[in-house]
Amino acid sequence: MHITTNNEWFEATVSAINIESPTVKTLTFTAPYPIHNKAGQHFELRLTAENGYQAARLYSAVRAGSGEKTLQLTIMDTLNGEVSPYVTESLRIGDKVEIRGPFGNFFVWTPDEKRPVLLIGGGSGVVPMHAIFSAHQDSASTAKMHLLYSSRTFDDILYKDEFLDNKDVTITITKDAPSDWQGKSGRINQAMVEEIVTEFPEKPLCYVCGMTKFVDAMTEALQANGITPDLIKTERFG
Repeated sequence: MHITTNNEWFEATVSAINIESPTVKTLTFTAPYPIHNKAGQHFELRLTAENGYQAARLYSAVRAGSGEKTLQLTIMDTLNGEVSPYVTESLRIGDKVEIRGPFGNFFVWTPDEKRPVLLIGGGSGVVPMHAIFSAHQDSASTAKMHLLYSSRTFDDILYKDEFLDNKDVTITITKDAPSDWQGKSGRINQAMVEEIVTEFPEKPLCYVCGMTKFVDAMTEALQANGITPDLIKTERFG
């Protein structure tokens, strides 16, 4: 059995590509050996140009890995990015990239966590939330978990098959919500957070991921609702 460290690069082959939104794709990579990662961890993907130039970026895993030889990464096409435009626009099934990981042990959830959990994700910051949410479901945990997810438009909502019409997911659209939209509209604010926090049997452990301004605003909203800093885990980008 091959034993790897998170610093060891391995060659992975694109085996499936799923379009999540106009700017986001989920790529499934086949690895040469089993992948083990906790919900909320991320991996580093590296590209090498013909002239030898290399560029690498970190991406959250879509799911916790428990020994399968596959890894899913959801990647947004970032304007002027070095890696994401090529990954989302040029990679095809059968192409190979280099990956290493997993990394990060702070922003993770495991089934032995008995405290209720509130997940708050903005935009592509919902990716690690998906990993945590699905791990919670797969483990049949009885601890309450709810996802509060902010998406710019309806088309930008990721993982629609799993999140839409899910009683444990609240989605708010910040721009151009469809006329028949039954969810919330506007940016997540203190009142929206309060409405969900009060549904928990005790103060929840909170995970927040998104752009820096989003994370700062959500942290303030949580603290205004009595959530102490020791119960707030954050991950930010941009």
